Order: sequence, then C-alpha cells, then structure tokens
Amino acid sequence: MNTYMKTTKILFWAFTFAAMLQGCNLDREPADYIDYGVSFNNMQDAAKWDNGIYSTLRGKFGGGYVLPQEAQADMLNAHAAFGNLYGEFHGWTILPESNVIQEIYHSYYSALVDANVVITKLPQLPVSESEKPMQRHYLGNAYFARAFYHFSLALRWGMIYEPATAEKDLGVVLALVPGSLDKPARATNAQTYKQILDDLNEAETLLADVPTSPGNTEINADAVRALRARVYLYMGNMDKAYQEAKQLVDRNTYPLIAPYTSKLNSEGKITPSEDAFAQMWFYDKGTEQIWQPYVAKENEVPTVTSLYGADLSTTTYWDESKQSNKVGDYNKPPYVPTREVINDLFASGTDHRAQVHFEFVNTTVNDKNVSTQLYVVSKFKGNPNYATLTSTHWGGYVPNGNQAPKPFRIAEQYLIVAEAAYKLGNTADAQTYLNTLRQSRGVPTTNLTGEDLYEEIKNERARELAFEGFRLWDLRRWKRGVRKRTFQGAKGYYQVPGSFYAGGYKVDIQPDNKMFVWPFPDNEVQINPNVKQNPGWDKQ
Repeated sequence: MNTYMKTTKILFWAFTFAAMLQGCNLDREPADYIDYGVSFNNMQDAAKWDNGIYSTLRGKFGGGYVLPQEAQADMLNAHAAFGNLYGEFHGWTILPESNVIQEIYHSYYSALVDANVVITKLPQLPVSESEKPMQRHYLGNAYFARAFYHFSLALRWGMIYEPATAEKDLGVVLALVPGSLDKPARATNAQTYKQILDDLNEAETLLADVPTSPGNTEINADAVRALRARVYLYMGNMDKAYQEAKQLVDRNTYPLIAPYTSKLNSEGKITPSEDAFAQMWFYDKGTEQIWQPYVAKENEVPTVTSLYGADLSTTTYWDESKQSNKVGDYNKPPYVPTREVINDLFASGTDHRAQVHFEFVNTTVNDKNVSTQLYVVSKFKGNPNYATLTSTHWGGYVPNGNQAPKPFRIAEQYLIVAEAAYKLGNTADAQTYLNTLRQSRGVPTTNLTGEDLYEEIKNERARELAFEGFRLWDLRRWKRGVRKRTFQGAKGYYQVPGSFYAGGYKVDIQPDNKMFVWPFPDNEVQINPNVKQNPGWDKQ
C-alpha cells in the first residue's frame, strides 16, 4: 500500500458510514446516497474506497465496540461518576430499544456496505498489468473486513454456536449486496460461519503476497489466519483453532517480548522507555502485533477505550492550591477493575502486565475535597506522541486514549493453542505454550494438569486480553455466570469506600441468562419482519 493510502484521512464515504462510537458518543453519521456507477470507475476511486475500508476498521476496535460487553462481564465495577455509561449492560437490564444496541448493530451493517461495494465493483474495473496486485490487495481487504463484521455481529446477535444444531440455530442477516432494499431473514449459524470462513479463505489468497512483519499496518494473510483461529475457537472447533494458531506461533514471525524484570522509578512506577511491554502499549512499538492499524495524531485517530479517565480539572485545582498533601494524579474513569482482578488475577508480584495495565491514583466523585485512592486501567492510556497537552502528572502528558489498536497479537494465538491443545487431550502442548507466554510476562511456569490446568489457561486468557472485548464471550462459551464484582481492596487490603462506586449493580447472573446473546434492536425487527428475535426477547 502506498503512503497516500496509509496516511491520508478518508476522502470518500460509502452509502452509510459507520458510527465511530468514540467513548460514549454513539451518534451515527447521516446517510448519503452514492451512485456507485459514478464513484467507482478506476483504480484511483478504488484507492479511496480501500482507504475507507481501513479507516472504518480502525474505528471498530475500541469504545462502544469493546466497553459494553466488558461492562457486562465480571472484571469491572462502575465508578460513582460513570454517568450511566453502558449502565444497562453493567446491570444486565438491556432492552431491545436500547440506543447502544441499535447504534452498534447498524454501524456494522453500514460498514458492510463499504466492503460489499468493493467486492462487487472492483472485479469489474479494467486494470493494467501493473495495477493487478493492488486490485487483489484491495479486494482482499474488503473480504477480510466483511468476515470481521459478520463475525462481530454473530458474536453479539447470533445464537451460541453449537456444531450439532448449527444447521437450525439462527445466526445473523448476511449482507452480501451493497445498498440492497431486500428484507432478508437471518441465516442459520451454519450458513453464517460458512460465509465468514469463505470470505477469510478468499482474503488469504488475495493477500498472500502482502509482506508480513511485526506491527505491519497493512492487512495481510497472517491477520487473516489470526482472525480465522479466533473464529474457530468461538465455534468450538478446537482442531482447526489449534492448527491455525500453532502455525502462526511456530513460524515465530512475531516473537514474544523477552522476559523482563521491571525497574521501577523513584515513584514506584514503570518507566515505559525501559520496558518493552510498556513500549508496545504506550508507544505502539514491538514484535507481537500481527496487524496494527495506522494512526496519526492529526487526522487518523482510533476509537478511544475510555477506561483511564485522567481528571485534568481536579488535578489542576489541587496543583494550584497550597495543600501539598492533595497534589497528585487524579482520575475519574467510568469503570475500575474489581478486587478479583487486582488482588487475585494479578496476584503475582512479578507479572509486569500488572505494572503496565494499572495505576494507583486519586479519585473524587463530586466534591474535590473528598477523595480516595484506587487502581485504574492504564492499558489504553494512550500514546504520548498523540497527546495534545503536557502535564507534570500521568507520566508527563494528559492521556487522551489515542493509540494504535492492536486487534491481533501473537499472545492471543499462544492462548488459543494452549486451550485447544488441552481440549484435544494434548496436555504437553497446553503446558508448553501456556508457560512460554507466562515466562514472557514474568509469571512463574506451571506443571498443573487436568481441570486445574484448564482453569489456569482461562485465567491467563483473562490476564492477557483484559478489557479488550473478549471476556463476555469467553464466559459464555465456558458456561460461567457473572457473580462476584467485589469493590477494590488493595494496598494492604485497603477497602475503597462504597460511596466511590455506582450503586445498584450487584448481579447474580446464571450461565443460561438470555442476555449473553443481545436482542435484535427494536427498530430492525419493526422494519424487517423477517428478522426473528432471539429467544426470550420476543415478549419484551
């Protein structure tokens, strides 16, 4: 892909461009009619559409595409100042008329329009011999995007994939034609996942000659394989998941970060410039990213996952006061990690993920004079190079969450191999791949077997992929409910007062709760009577 493709902000919008879902902003862009016959005539037009594919994809890896399911799961508690952000998910009170449900659902289908325009129109263009590689790559990107969007829809709205009943269980509506006015019914799960895998196979062939290297900003065949391994995992096809992920891991194109003993600064905090793991998250550098979408400060920004919540107002207030005992980093995030996360999941004192992914800060609710200390999620704090304000706090800048998304990392593939190997009865491989990842993160190796080993694989997945949007779907396939969301108690079992948490969000959710599968939005069911509502929701 040329420099123009990777650095110029999108110049051309498709029929309906997806809502970016930045933080709590879920307003969609207005629909514009585009005459494809006029707008898609040559490879210059195709380049603009491909740029749109990248831009739209980049916006689907954070914010409203991650936080609702994380708020619904068991690793976060709502801060008292969370403003009811995704409160219906956190409290398991989702309704089909939810604005969030509607916006996420329709934004995926809007994005599918872009992909389908390229898939439909690009093969019809007359191209020169020199343009054929570019044509293949643009087409491969569109197939990859279409597979990703259908899979994202299936995770949220499709019935849980069961191989024995996939031929009759309902998946999602398959969007394969741009701007169609038809009102199709839901495909079966078998049809839905076949389409996803068929599109990934097409993408892999078309992108076979795209270079693969750590942190590549271009979609490539390895990104296709990484997504396919993820799809197989959620389908429960452990044999295929094992094969796909093991291939990526064993080639070692994306080596794990070498084991590192953290050196803390005088404040007891990580110095990012000295920690390769921190470099990956805070500076978007590293060897583990299979595909890392391009981001620029001015016009190529990602969708922000707002879990850090730097509170500039309160921090400035106390900086300007004469009460030195009040000076410090103040944060006011919508959600904070639970006690189970801080005290149990990250109990190992040598796990340097904990030192990078969490910070111990001050927080207030309404009264600046009433504060407490707690841990906040700093995993998505943001790249200092994309900050617009400097500060004497938070490591020298005001974090805004802007950083390159990391949708496919080799660590996930290690976890897939380990879990799939265990389910296939291959304990040796399950231990080997799990321990290799643990060594990279500074966690002691394990020789556990049986169910104890499986529990540790699950725990390692929770640690490595924390707050990236996987947890709810993992709880569902493991048939676990959501029960314990204990208020933080850390730093010598210091208990954060209940007044700093939003009330009314203690839940006791069983594994068969209908809300593990989201309801189709009311406005979709009303417009398209052929869309059958998910079980348990039709009488809402």
